[in-house]
Amino acid sequence: MKKFLKIFLNSILMTALMLSVVTASPAMSVSAKESVGNGLILSTDSIVIAEGASVTFTAVLAGDADASRLACVVADPAVASITPVAYAANAAAYQVTYGAGGSTIAAIYHLDNPEVVAYVTVSATPLIMQIPAKFGTNHENYCSLVSYEFVPYDFTYADFNDYKATLNIKYQCTSYKDDEFNKWGCYGYFYDAAGNVLSKVHLYASSLAKGRVYHSEFHVPVNAVRFSVEGF
Repeated sequence: MKKFLKIFLNSILMTALMLSVVTASPAMSVSAKESVGNGLILSTDSIVIAEGASVTFTAVLAGDADASRLACVVADPAVASITPVAYAANAAAYQVTYGAGGSTIAAIYHLDNPEVVAYVTVSATPLIMQIPAKFGTNHENYCSLVSYEFVPYDFTYADFNDYKATLNIKYQCTSYKDDEFNKWGCYGYFYDAAGNVLSKVHLYASSLAKGRVYHSEFHVPVNAVRFSVEGF
């Protein structure tokens, strides 16, 4: 039995990792779309969780099946942990807790029937990222997000300890129709939990060209919980 369970869990993880490659992209918000498996429905198919936060989702079995027989396995438990918090008949509630930055896949499955399984993508980010689909200085010229990542802040001197990470962000010019705005730019803001602006940063391109990818690097203030880029 232990050998079977080990093989099963390994297969779950391998499937999860394969799905994470297919679905790898910057997650911008919690999806309202359900994750429908074989006899199991999750309340969402993707979750974004910020540092220090926790969120919940539900799993519902078909018919009168016992939800207490559900289990969860996370492909990369260092990214986030998932624990059951309540059961009621055929429904179960799970809590997702931030671990470290990154993305992973979790599988909710039935202990008595491994074919009953559904998946949820979990993206753990130090900040809540609010980036519109289009951003720029005017409606004719705009860029779209390509990717972002957080890397450790590498200045450890006493005078430079006001930052907790560095945000590397890439964006691509997807529309360039107005030559007068070839020096393109917009602003991003780091906010604390009370909604105060901690830092204002400038995303810019000195020579705008459709299809070109640009890169900006910003230090993340220690108390920042949200990063927002202005849209139109």
